[in-house]
Amino acid sequence: MESCYILNEAFHQAPTNAHFQLHNHNDYEILLFLEGDARYLVEDKTYALEPGDLIVIRRHEFHRIYHNSPAPYRRVVLMVSPDFFKKNACAGYEAQFLDAPAGTGHKIAAGLVHSSGLYDAFLRYKKYSDNYRLPQDAPVLRSIVIEILYLTNQVNQFSAPDLAKTPIRSVILYLNSHYASPITLDALQEKFFLSKYYLCREFRKATGMTVHTYICRKRLTRVRELHALGKSISSAALEAGFHDYSSFYRAFQKEYGCPPRQDLG
Repeated sequence: MESCYILNEAFHQAPTNAHFQLHNHNDYEILLFLEGDARYLVEDKTYALEPGDLIVIRRHEFHRIYHNSPAPYRRVVLMVSPDFFKKNACAGYEAQFLDAPAGTGHKIAAGLVHSSGLYDAFLRYKKYSDNYRLPQDAPVLRSIVIEILYLTNQVNQFSAPDLAKTPIRSVILYLNSHYASPITLDALQEKFFLSKYYLCREFRKATGMTVHTYICRKRLTRVRELHALGKSISSAALEAGFHDYSSFYRAFQKEYGCPPRQDLG
């Protein structure tokens, strides 16, 4: 993104889960939950949501909201590129996103969001942004984004995820660790003592996608990470779990709509 950050608010009168599928991205995301009856899934962890809760999502973590009912849903999302920290001389505020292991530390409870000043900072951004045609270009708004990142970086108390360890959560946790290995539904059925029908149905219900698509997206994300570390595209694809370059090429083209070398360089 040109400005290195985007903050937007969304409201859904009667949300349906079909429109909110599991996804990931290269930027950091901070979601302020304002209204609704929902829970949030990040990797293998699920968090019940109350108005005022904040969800912190790091690069490449798979996540989605799951609506328990069609109650009206409202939230504010701040998307921040890693480039923002360097361009705005606040590299130290990126620590909260870099230092925590993937899959941990996501929910900041509403009480702490208010007492830390995070809630007020989001409200001030909304108030001031009404005065600008291009909010991202306003220095005062960039300063509030920096403040939000600073306050988020100061938080050292994250809420624990829901304790229920469902069979599908166990499957997701397993896939997160073994996606680079050959995985079949038959093998998962045998390992977790679940019928393929139940596994596929409940997995799609939890993630919005099939097991095959989930594994494929995990592998594609890993290719991006490895390529960013200096590995060739073909080497990264093999290490991520694609058995040959042609299967990787087809998967990449289908997911991103362009050839790998056009996107990754």
